[in-house]
Order: sequence, then C-alpha cells, then structure tokens
Amino acid sequence: MDVRDPIEELESTTVFAYLLRLSPDYAERARRFVGGVAPILASTQRHFPYYTRHDAHHGFQVVRRLEGVMLPGCLQTDAAQCLGGAELFLLIAAAYAHDLGMTVFPGEQQALAAKLKLPAEEWETNPVLTEYLRREHSRRGGHYIHQNAGTLGLPENLVAPLDLIMRSHNMSVSQLDVEGRTPFAAEDRKLDIRQLAAILCTADALEFSATRVLDGVIELTRQTRGIAAQISYRENRKHVCICDSLAIADEGHVIVSGTFSEGDVLALAHRTLDEIEGWVQGYCEIDRQSRVPRLRIRAEAFTRRLEMPGARFERLGVRMSKRAVIDLVASKAVWGGNKGAPARELIQNAVEACRYRQYHSSPAAKYLPQVMVAFDREAHTVSVSDNGCGMSQRTILDNFLSVASSRAKEPSYASDQYAPIARFGTGFWSVFSIGERAEILTAPFEGNAGDRPGLRFEVSLEELKDYTVFQECDLAPGTSVTLHLSNDIVIDDVFEECRRLVVCAAVPISIEIDGVVENLQAGVPALTSIDLLGPKIGLLNENFGVFEFRRDATDVEVSMAFAYRTIDGRPTFRQNEYTSVIGLLDHVFRQTRVSVCGFGVGLRIAHTCFELGRVGAANANVTSPRGIEYSLDRGQVRENSTSIAIGQRIADLIHEGYRVFLKENGAYDAESICRLNEESELSGGNVYDTYVGEQLAEAAQRYPDLLCFRLYEVEGSKALGSCLVRTVDWNELKSMRGTCFLLQTPIELPAPDGLSRSIYPEQMLALAYAAAATIKKNESIEGQVYVLAPDRRASMLFDADPLSAIQVVEVPFDHVGRCRLVMQRCNLGNVVLDPSQHRIIAKVQGRWTGAVYERTFHLPDDKPYLLLGRHRVLIQAGSRLHGIVSGLARLKRFSKLAELVDDLRKDAEGFTPATLKNVL
Repeated sequence: MDVRDPIEELESTTVFAYLLRLSPDYAERARRFVGGVAPILASTQRHFPYYTRHDAHHGFQVVRRLEGVMLPGCLQTDAAQCLGGAELFLLIAAAYAHDLGMTVFPGEQQALAAKLKLPAEEWETNPVLTEYLRREHSRRGGHYIHQNAGTLGLPENLVAPLDLIMRSHNMSVSQLDVEGRTPFAAEDRKLDIRQLAAILCTADALEFSATRVLDGVIELTRQTRGIAAQISYRENRKHVCICDSLAIADEGHVIVSGTFSEGDVLALAHRTLDEIEGWVQGYCEIDRQSRVPRLRIRAEAFTRRLEMPGARFERLGVRMSKRAVIDLVASKAVWGGNKGAPARELIQNAVEACRYRQYHSSPAAKYLPQVMVAFDREAHTVSVSDNGCGMSQRTILDNFLSVASSRAKEPSYASDQYAPIARFGTGFWSVFSIGERAEILTAPFEGNAGDRPGLRFEVSLEELKDYTVFQECDLAPGTSVTLHLSNDIVIDDVFEECRRLVVCAAVPISIEIDGVVENLQAGVPALTSIDLLGPKIGLLNENFGVFEFRRDATDVEVSMAFAYRTIDGRPTFRQNEYTSVIGLLDHVFRQTRVSVCGFGVGLRIAHTCFELGRVGAANANVTSPRGIEYSLDRGQVRENSTSIAIGQRIADLIHEGYRVFLKENGAYDAESICRLNEESELSGGNVYDTYVGEQLAEAAQRYPDLLCFRLYEVEGSKALGSCLVRTVDWNELKSMRGTCFLLQTPIELPAPDGLSRSIYPEQMLALAYAAAATIKKNESIEGQVYVLAPDRRASMLFDADPLSAIQVVEVPFDHVGRCRLVMQRCNLGNVVLDPSQHRIIAKVQGRWTGAVYERTFHLPDDKPYLLLGRHRVLIQAGSRLHGIVSGLARLKRFSKLAELVDDLRKDAEGFTPATLKNVL
C-alpha cells in the first residue's frame, strides 16, 4: 500500500467517514489536528533511524485497525455502543499523536541542546537526545498539545482526556485501570476514558501492516554495528515477515501468520505476540467492566501460523510442568511445615487489600477497614474475610491465580507514596500445604464497583484444572477465602501457630475460635511483668521489679521489659553472685520479636550495649514494608540496607528506654552502666571470641554514653586488688592513650583427678594482670598500661587496632607452677573505627566459621597461625600460609578457606592433616 497525503489517508477511513456524518465540526477538527501533527511526526525518523514507522501513516493504520477491534455498533447511531463525536475525535487524535513526543518540536532545538548539553554536530541522533525523547515522549506529547491546543483545533476541555489516552500506550494495564477511573464529560455525556484508552491501545498493539517498515531501514540496520542496530534489525524483520497478515475474525478472534527465514526473528515474533495477548486480555477486562462494552476482540490466545520453511522451529525455552511448579510452591519444602503460615498469608493478603483501599479512599468515604478470621472446628475450615479492594476478573487471572505474579510488582500498585506488603505472588498457594480446596468470593472496589457483580470461584490441587469457572453474585467490595483443611490437619495447631505469627494489627483484625473473638491490638503489644515472669509473678517485691518501656516512632514501634533487683539502692541484673535474673524469667519470653505491619519475621537487630535477651525481652513492629526483602516463606528478612537501618532504629529505641531506666534508678554513670552491662552477660552471655566488625563504629556513633570500659591500670608492684580502676565511656576512652592487654584464650589446667579444668573469668583477669605487669617490667613500656577483662568490649579494641598483636608470657599460678599465657595487645592511640582497616583477610562460614586476621607475631613453636578461641584465627603476615589464605580470599573461595582453617585447628590439637604438608 502506498503512503499518501495524511489528510487523504484519514478521510479514507470508515471511522472518519462516520465522524463526518455524526459531527462535521469534530471531523474538521480531526483534519486540522492531523494536519498539524503530521509534519512533526515526519521528523521522528531523523532521531530514530532504525525504528519502525512512527509517523502520521502509522496513525492512519491505527485508525484503520480501530474498525476491526470495536463492535460494529460503535459506528452506528442507533446502537447502544455508538460513540459520540468527542469520543471518536479523541480516538483519532490519540492514534496520530501518541508518539508525538518522540521528536524535537519546532523552535525547541536550542533549549534542548542547552538542557541536554548536546554537541553542535550530529545532535539529531546523539544517544543522550534519543534516550531522553524515548523516555519522556509520553509526557512531552501531552505538554505539546496542551501548549498548542488552539492551533491544532483541540478543544480545551479535551486536552486532559487526550493526554491520558496518549500516555496509556506506555502504561501497564493496571496503571491504566487506576489512572483512568475518574470519568470525563463532553457533549453532555460521560466519557469513559479508560475504555477509550483500552480501545486505542488494542488497535495500536495489533498494528501490523505492509508499510510499517520504512524503505532502506533493513539494509541500514544490517550494515550497522552495535547492539541497538541488531535489535532494530530483528524488530523490522519481524514486521516484514508478518506484514499485514494479522486479521480479526467476525467473532473477534485474532489470527496471525507469517513466513520467517531467521530463527531469532521468529522467536521475537512469538515473544511479541505473547505480550500482546497479555495486554489485550487486560484491555478486554477493562472494557468488560465498562457500562457498555465496545471491544469486539476476544480475550483469548491468538491463532498463530508462523512458519520457517526448510527448518523445524520449536519454542523450547524453559519447560516447566505446571503441576510440578504449583506442587512445589504449595509444599512443606517452601513453607517449612509451619501450619500457621498459610493462615498468616491469607490474613496478610486481607490486610494488604484493606491498606490499598484505605490509601485510595478519600476521607469523605469514611472507610473503616476490617479483617475477620474464623476457625470453624465443625466445618474444619479457616475463613478470612475483608472489606478491602477486592479483585476484578483480570486481577484474579493475572495475579491471584498466576504463580509468582504479584500485583505488588505493577507500577500502578506500588508507588513512591504506597508500599505494598505483597512480594512474590506465591502466598495464596501456601494454603494447599494444609488444605484441600479454597472457596473465594470477591468484588472489586476500584472503579465503578456498584456496576460490577461479585465473583465466586474455587481452587483445588486435588484436580488441577486448566480453566476457572466464575459465577456472578451480589457482594460488597472485599474478599472472602474459605479454606477446607485436610483431614490430617489439627485446626488447633493452625490457630496456635498462626497466632504466634500475627503479632499485631495494621488494620482491625478479629480472630474467632470456639465462639470467642479476639480483637488484635493495633500497634506493637506492650510487654508487662506477667508476660516476663509468667507464673513467677509472685516474686515481685520491693527489691525485685520489672522495668517497662514503650516508644512509638514514625517508622518503628518498640515495647520492652526487663527484670532487675535493687541492692543497697543500686539496680543490678544479678540474682546472686554468679547468676543473672535470667533464671527468674518465663523462658517463653526470652526473645525479641520483630514484625512488619504486624506479621512476625526474623530481622536482625543491631548490637545493643547490654544483653536484653538475658534479662528481658522486646517487641518491635515496623510500620511500613518499604524496602523489605523476604525469604520465600516470609519467615526471614533478607539483609539489605533497609533491614540494617531498621535493626539500628530498633536498637536505638531500646537504648532510649535503657537510658530512662538508668536515670530513674540513679545509675546513669560509667561505673554503673559498665557493671550492669557486664551483669547482663552472666550465665553464658559473654561471647567475646568473634570478630566484632562494625559494632565499635556503630556504638561510637549511636550510643557512646552506653559503651563503657573498665580498665585496670598496671602500676609498679601493685596487685590487681589494689590497682587503680578506671571506668570510662567511649567519649572519654577515645581521648586516652596507653597499651592494653587482654587474655581471651581459654586455659585448661591439670586437675588432681588426672583430667583438666578451666579457670574462672576472675582468675583469667588476675593472670592477665600479672602477665601485663611482667611485660611492662621486661619491656619498659612507656605510658600507661591497662588490663581489660575478657569480654566483647575488649575485643572491640583489639579488633580495631590494625597493629594489635599477641605475645606469649609465663606467669606463676597455684600448684601448677608456671602458666603459659597468650596475651593480646593493642594500643588506644591506634584504634580506628573503619572495619576496612582492621586487617581482616576474610569472614567465612563452613567447616569452620569465623574471621581470619592478618597480624605480625612470634610464637615459640614458630607456627604461622594462632587460634584465638572458637571463631578467630590470626595468620602470620608474610608467611607462606598468609599467601595461600590471601589467595583463596581474593578468589572468594571461602568454603575452601574454611576447610583450611579447620585443618589448622586440628593441627593445633596435635593432629596434623596431610593437607597441611605443603602449607606450614
């Protein structure tokens, strides 16, 4: 077909002919509009020389395609579907102008050149310009018609609806569904712009024609190097091979055929048709929801006959068994056998539906969200109902019944202002790990909900059908899911495990079982004395109490409680001389629970100055899911910058409460804080043989007043019991100078029964003090010398000194005679907070888990390594072993490195593996 004058082409269409009979005024406006945009569209090819046709002729072909996608009644004045003059004008104008922004407008070159810093030469095809035009063309086109409406013959009242229709071809179906809800009016009639956009987008998607490819483009792209040219070559060849072989049968079924000589072009054609099928299904759903449906095309798979003569083309791709995939996402392998997780997923979906409707409801609507959960023993069912946004048939098919197709991934659903809870699109399928079938009732809130009936359907894995039967029913907006449990599932197990996973309510939630209704608290639950002590609540007296604290911040809510005793007017975490108050707590509450929007998850809280979990507990609720990444079963939060920031925020609020406690009890001083922190670590909480990483840096920034150190000053012949003890917080410590010694390597001494025995931390401190005194005397160390107790705070200083080292010294001890000690040594003046300067070669997990340090030291046996407890190993800098270890770390062979360190551990025990023969 020849390309003629744009006005002649327009006048040759059935759509224009009907508009001319219906409204000569709008017909004349259409001529004027096309005449105004055609010259501008003609310049598009200057900026996109490899593209298919995006000029006025393409607009003409889209108008021609409109005739096939609409019902005949749309162009018949006596039919219910008939379109008015304004509606037809909008369709014609959008058909021509939807790509208008892909070119430089008259008089715009100078301003664009300055804005984008374009060169004077070859600016028309500069990548910066073309990327800008491609990215912004929808916005630019609407802006241009607004600025030039009078010249183009466009009535001012139609500028906004035309802009929306023009932009719709760059929207997802869901985005169009949202943005097109509010109707417009013209000619004293309501304009369903969402439906008009669906009609236009359908016609544009199906525009395959013999003239779509410009003369010479195929040869140009074939001769041009680069990925862009290769992509454009295949795109243009796809249109050439299909040409005008796309037809819409009388019953609305799409038939497409084509002959191909290249496999990659044929594969591209199939992928394109796959996408178009999906779009058309969505547009048909929008049309179905309209008061008067107008699309003739049917929402079903196209009939394709795409052939490659002389070859056999098979669409292999990734082949998956539909049954196997669904069985997998519905299996205990994914959901961990947690019987409460499926109920939690249903409740979470219901809460999400309410949050979404609430976000899109005006205050005048007075919407009150509600989620109701019922556990029915007699019927052996779990029902979750909500009055949220509900689902249209398109949402059901595209998201609810599509595995791994979450609505949250659609641009119109998640926005800068609204963050959805949903993530993977697999949550519903978890119900079949405990259930046999699910009955769903739903009615959409979005759009003209009053005009849409509700839908009833069932899903069952027992007989996995390749179809879904929808029955219409009268329903208020919202969704109800009734899950029929498997016979072997105990409903009490589902209830109890679900109840543990649902911590609080982001919207009102009521849970009913045995006729008893529990209304979940909005916001993080408070922790009280009865929660902490349980049946031991009678222990409370004037000397034993529970401190309770709650703080609601903008992004996180925290409640905290911990037990303490008062002795001589001072608070303490000691139950007696050797144990903490941990033995008095109800073991069920020895944990901090974190939830996101009320649903419990595993999220790592940043390090705190005291061991809260050993003296009490906390509840934390994150009020927004934005930036949260979950494991597939939602049991854990994957660590990222958001989760780290949240963990720090929770720790900040815990510290805020701790400061309140300290001040109320007259203990907000370095000595008291240090003592209480140490006491909270009693009964197994003092874990110091691990690398502390960023903990010192975080403490220095976030809670320097609560990070306190006890330093024993080594002076002359003074014994430990009579030495000067300095207790300081970080702010004071960072200004101090001196050499610090600590003893953290476990010591096993022979016992009378022939076995060995460990020594107490207090004895380790005494030995460390004696060793430090010996070293100071022998080396004449200048400046102050301090000894620190074997705890995590001491590890912070050792790790943060890149020049920290170890040295071996012998001191007398009890009946043993002399005791050989491995002392750690650091200097306060060398401490740096940046972990990248801590000379850590690698952190590994595997057969051995821990951190590998690079240090300089000397051992009597000349071993090039030293194990500092269970999870730290020092490697002699410059040794052969150091070269091997560093090489493995550079190659990220951390599993192999873990195996090597484990072999070193065996060597340290006196059993040298053969693998170390050429290493040591």
